[in-house]
Amino acid sequence: MVLEETLYTRYFFYLEKAYSDLIMCPKIDKIEGIDGDTRRNIAHASAINYSAHHGGAPYDRIHMTLMDTPENGVKINKVTIEKVILEKESAYTM
Repeated sequence: MVLEETLYTRYFFYLEKAYSDLIMCPKIDKIEGIDGDTRRNIAHASAINYSAHHGGAPYDRIHMTLMDTPENGVKINKVTIEKVILEKESAYTM
């Protein structure tokens, strides 16, 4: 849990440009080293939108893929949003 929160703290700044709603329950789904180098990674992560947790909005699940390398920093490769998921489907993230 601490690792996921730490990585999300690092990556949220970049995600915020692609998805402006607040998020909660960050989850690092998978991290892959690039060419076996542990300092260069592709990370797959997900979260749910914060506003849905407090009512008034449907749940969205946000998925992102990013590349994190020393020479280029963090680059978001892809952000997809699964709109209007059921509350019980969001439970895997919580």
